[in-house]
Amino acid sequence: MGKLDGKVAIVTGAARGHSEAVARRFAREGTAVAICDIVPVEALEAQVGSKIRQEGGRVICFQTDVSDEDQVNAMVEETLAQFGTIDILANVVGIAGPTKDVWDMSLAEWKQTLDVNLDSLFLCCKAVLPVMVENHYGKIINFSSATGKQPLSHRAPYATSKMGVIGFTRTLAADVGQHNINVNAICPGEHELRSLELAQGRAEYQGKPFDKNEFHQNYVQRRHSEKAVLAGRWRADEGFTDQSSGSEDAAALALYLASDDSASMTGQDINTSGGVMW
Repeated sequence: MGKLDGKVAIVTGAARGHSEAVARRFAREGTAVAICDIVPVEALEAQVGSKIRQEGGRVICFQTDVSDEDQVNAMVEETLAQFGTIDILANVVGIAGPTKDVWDMSLAEWKQTLDVNLDSLFLCCKAVLPVMVENHYGKIINFSSATGKQPLSHRAPYATSKMGVIGFTRTLAADVGQHNINVNAICPGEHELRSLELAQGRAEYQGKPFDKNEFHQNYVQRRHSEKAVLAGRWRADEGFTDQSSGSEDAAALALYLASDDSASMTGQDINTSGGVMW
């Protein structure tokens, strides 16, 4: 018997990384999942949907631009038509955005990052909350980032959007608590795909060469180093670094927040970065 038997969840940005891990973990625990991404449905089905079905799960796939209100509403309506209700919303979608100084970025680059990383949360929550309020039950899990709690050079739009996720989460939790709806945020640390995007973007902006294979080797070596330990940043003068977290760490926390084990937890932003931060 799974922790989420009989529940229905929407997971955004589910084609890879944290999102895929969350969707598959929910499905293994008995949830019927509606997953979406900007990629074509056929690609999402091949990459994730088929894996969920092979593991015995129920899934429907959508190609959805979650920064577009009409597309979000259509996805929610179809999910309700096929699964009957929505108990859980995991807003995991996110893009890296530009890696450059503020004075060198365009307003379009700024807006696109906030549209996907922050506005989409508002749109998805707005679409599912009437159902959750009517049911007097709901679990909303918003993905922020370690960058939502600390600065990261050349990353103003991304950091702003992820800090905004935390503020939105806390405020929404206060608004909907009376309806027995929990709203929490997860702040993962780095993972290889996102770290690769950031490193490559910074190198391109600074006009420096970048080698993906070399980056991968260094990333793996650092992650498995004896100097990569919990809260390592606070002993950086001794050569330590934070122990990296993976997508499965974030998915495990998402499962807890989606389950009734977390019934009294709301308005929280929880780190899975392997470090200590506030």
